Amino acid sequence: MMPKLVLITHVENRAVVEGFVPAANRLGYEIWLLTDHKLAHKQYFSDREACPNHIVECDVFNPLAVIEQLHNLDITPDIVFSNSDHLQAATALVADYFSCPAKDWRLCYQAKNKAAMRTKLLQAELPNTWSLSWAMCDELPDNIPFPIVVKPRSGVASMDVALCNSAEELDDYAASLGRPDNVFLLESYLEGPLFTLETLGDGKQLCAIGGFDVSLSPLPYFVETQACWNGAVSLQQREIALAQVAAFGVNFGVCHSEFILTKNGPVLVEINYRSIGDGREFLLNELLSFDWFEAILLLHSGKRLPILDTQTSAALIRYFPASEEGHINTCPAAFSIENQGHQLRFQPLKSVGDNIHINHSNKDYLGELTLIGSDAAKLDAKADIISQELLWELS
Repeated sequence: MMPKLVLITHVENRAVVEGFVPAANRLGYEIWLLTDHKLAHKQYFSDREACPNHIVECDVFNPLAVIEQLHNLDITPDIVFSNSDHLQAATALVADYFSCPAKDWRLCYQAKNKAAMRTKLLQAELPNTWSLSWAMCDELPDNIPFPIVVKPRSGVASMDVALCNSAEELDDYAASLGRPDNVFLLESYLEGPLFTLETLGDGKQLCAIGGFDVSLSPLPYFVETQACWNGAVSLQQREIALAQVAAFGVNFGVCHSEFILTKNGPVLVEINYRSIGDGREFLLNELLSFDWFEAILLLHSGKRLPILDTQTSAALIRYFPASEEGHINTCPAAFSIENQGHQLRFQPLKSVGDNIHINHSNKDYLGELTLIGSDAAKLDAKADIISQELLWELS
């Protein structure tokens, strides 16, 4: 009998449909995909070779609803897994109910809720920064250490994240979102380069796979524009960053953590208790000697973390955020070139006819350029040349 994998997901996501589902097929799992967007997933998989065995509509944000649905279907899962930021705590509760390997749901909540993360860092006496939860209906204290970064307390990526230099700018920011009931997290601005840490763990061992040095758009926004695999900063700070993540409690499955290297050392910006996104999960799958998606699923099946070969080529991925709103009239075509040991690949993320509405996040990306080779400096120089040739016309 095939082992049953319950894959819990929200909206259609590339990592799930192109990464984890095909990996689960290769590993021989019977896939029960639970989602609150059943129709979109059925349409996507209608002409795909690698697809779930079953797609079930469910309120995936409610762990009790998921448990009840599985009981109604008479399904006892062997693996319960999600790659969604929003669903980690719920998935952990479901997995624990069915006695499957699971993350600590409390830790999932603390990673997702940025205010809870700051509180846990404070309690653990880990490097931290000033922070405050704030709703628009609340009065602002007088001691806010401007400039500050303001973000939704349970936000994702760089969506609705901005730098504010005064109380007036903060009021303007909150008013522009038009959601007075939202709770925001205010944090003192951390100055320094951004880098990431990618880890895998089996509950006892935690392994640093590597990290990215990340470039950002000009302030006041924080849109990621380039990520260099195993850049100088992430290499130099890896062990310190790993120790902080481990002290936070992360030890199972995959985790993507982001740090700012301040003058006093690395400080956590956020912990995403799932695989890295924005196409970088597929870059890792290409670079590493093992299958990224299969390795993650095997950890959730209860397998111990093997000794992993993390030696790779140099690589970078460059993003092209829209600089203006409008209707796309022309855009570059996809291409893939292998030349003198270098691999170059461009993938458009928007198409002719699409309407662009800028929201200062990864939703603004028009395309992504990936380069793999032996020399990071040469890759960066080559990316600069190619970038000049990639043109979009909007009206």
